[in-house]
Amino acid sequence: MPKYFMPTMLLSGKNCIKRHPRHLVRDGKCMIVTGRKSAVLSGALADVTDVLDENNVEYEIYDKVTALTGISEIYALGMRMRESGVKYVIGIGGGTTLDVAKAAAVYAANDMQPMDIYKEHYKNDPLKVVCIPTTAGTGSDTTQYVMMSLDDVHKRRSFRSNKCFPYATFLDSRYTNTLPIEVTRHTAVDALCHAVESYLNTQASEFSDTVSLEAIRLIGSCKEALITGRVTEEDREKLLVAASSGGMAVAHTGLNVVHAMGHQLTCEKEIPHGRANGALLVEFLAWMRTHDIMRAVDVVTAFDSDLSSFKKFMDKVVPTPEEFTEADIDVFLQNSIVNTVRQNCPGDFTPEDERQIYVNALIEKRRKFNNW
Repeated sequence: MPKYFMPTMLLSGKNCIKRHPRHLVRDGKCMIVTGRKSAVLSGALADVTDVLDENNVEYEIYDKVTALTGISEIYALGMRMRESGVKYVIGIGGGTTLDVAKAAAVYAANDMQPMDIYKEHYKNDPLKVVCIPTTAGTGSDTTQYVMMSLDDVHKRRSFRSNKCFPYATFLDSRYTNTLPIEVTRHTAVDALCHAVESYLNTQASEFSDTVSLEAIRLIGSCKEALITGRVTEEDREKLLVAASSGGMAVAHTGLNVVHAMGHQLTCEKEIPHGRANGALLVEFLAWMRTHDIMRAVDVVTAFDSDLSSFKKFMDKVVPTPEEFTEADIDVFLQNSIVNTVRQNCPGDFTPEDERQIYVNALIEKRRKFNNW
């Protein structure tokens, strides 16, 4: 029977932090987890500390999160939280920062070794986590998933637990205004991939379908803005809602093969996460039409497009200028993690299908889809 579990309180709109302080203020000391720039530049950190100061909440700020932050550093942060009596956590930033906050909250509440976190069964509930995204793409603010680097940015592994859903998430699109246009594009495409992979998923239900199709529609309504780079405040609001909606969808279906395959481009070629996934999305849709054409058509229709136009959009917004060889693809296949999500993919997705999508997307880039 289809079911939908979403324990995160969502608060959205301009100045939502100051309009809803009771969901930010909890009993006891708080640890604010963030990176070195985005929380300050976006204004999110100032809004948070203003509310905490007004309510006499004691807090510390950990502002050292980077793309290189690994499990040892996260574990040490959790121990620091425990030793200093932290009772809850506020994460401000992109997906990496929010995931660091969620993982450190597990360590802070449990006597465990670093890798024990992947057992996904914890004696004590993690500390409550409040998420404040400053990018529109991660989905971490509405999911039970956490991705961490194993002290090597090229070796990343996720875990999941329903105890890792954020307690509350604040969605204020003003915090994305300072994002460079390339980051805006990459994160938007990542959010689009979340929604598409949820809709084209054996675990999809009426509930997840509703959320994922709306996320696709919202991003599709911003396609011209993403192409031109003239992104308005209204566009940013739509993209932020779409990103969290995409997270809500994959929280209940899991991801599909696009993310698993894109992982290789990021690890082996250091292609940014959203652009890596976007490089493969069109060919995955083309593969899907041989297995469930109606749902594949639903995706491009929700995006207000056809597959040929969809490809033109992706080529403009997240181009893949890198040159790839068959030898590169051999490496991708050798390190494949598709088996972790294969059960979510409709049809029998074979290693040959995986190879062909890589070849079509990365070597034979000029394929046409006029007969869609």
